[in-house]
Amino acid sequence: MALTNEQYDTIMRIYNHKQMRNHQIVAYRTDELYSAVPTLHQLDAEVSNISISSITSMLDGGDAYSTLNASRQKLAELKAKRDSLITSAGYPADYLEPPYDCPDCKDTGFIDGKRCHCFKQAAINMIYKQSNISTILSKENFDSYDINLYSEDYRESEDGPSARDSAQLAYRTAKNFVQNFRTNGGNLLLLGQTGCGKTFLSNCIAKALLDQGHSVIYFTAFELFDIFEKQVFKKDSKVSDLHEQIFECDLLIIDDLGTEVSNSFTNSKLFECLNERLLRGKSTIISTNFSRNELRDAYSERITSRVLSCYTDIHLIGEDIRIKKVINNK
Repeated sequence: MALTNEQYDTIMRIYNHKQMRNHQIVAYRTDELYSAVPTLHQLDAEVSNISISSITSMLDGGDAYSTLNASRQKLAELKAKRDSLITSAGYPADYLEPPYDCPDCKDTGFIDGKRCHCFKQAAINMIYKQSNISTILSKENFDSYDINLYSEDYRESEDGPSARDSAQLAYRTAKNFVQNFRTNGGNLLLLGQTGCGKTFLSNCIAKALLDQGHSVIYFTAFELFDIFEKQVFKKDSKVSDLHEQIFECDLLIIDDLGTEVSNSFTNSKLFECLNERLLRGKSTIISTNFSRNELRDAYSERITSRVLSCYTDIHLIGEDIRIKKVINNK
């Protein structure tokens, strides 16, 4: 993803701050451990001496293979002794490991010269101005999913599942989607009337996948087509990066499909978006108040054939749980 110099510098300052913080934490913990376990300082000095000696020996023409093997064996022994000393003093063995926010790139933003997933998400957040997403997802996640908001008595038909049964199935399906996302990916279609929890469930999935290091973008249908319009008709440079990520992010969430103004342009861009993401193996979640039949009536056969055949349904029913939450919080 392309960034302006200012945006790139801002993100890199954040990573530099993380690295400085990690260095300070490790330095503080090292002093703490040296004070609690005095022999640890001597042990670390021995480790350093062995590393230097092995390099010196090879530079002096020694047998590199034998030197490396002997050094590795001795370092392994010292590491085991070191870990034992640390744990015996009541500290975890990895106490001196930096507390990385992203262990994959070690808070550098890059892996083998390529931008890490955490850098990509930071870029998305900056361009997308998702500064409030952390606040939203801190409240709307699987830990706060309240099955009791769904009635055991509400049913759409006499022999159909209750709202609570549907919500429990939705929860299990969403959790399974998250657990298998890295290997299986997949797409979800969230169906149900206004206020039955579709957006909340999408946010639960978004939070869980962000925590796993995946890149996620959320749009209402209106916002999505506004981006497409600005990119196509106004050549707006401010949305070009975001337009790219609509097709490239690990998970795209399109909320309230069907609330946009439907015309040939929106239909064409929706097909392009969904089809291209399927071709790239990227995952999409769509939530809508429409039923499957209403989707067929509202959109072209090209669109509905892809959605109805390539997406797993999650159907939520019941009364408006947002109203229930307001009542319960009074």
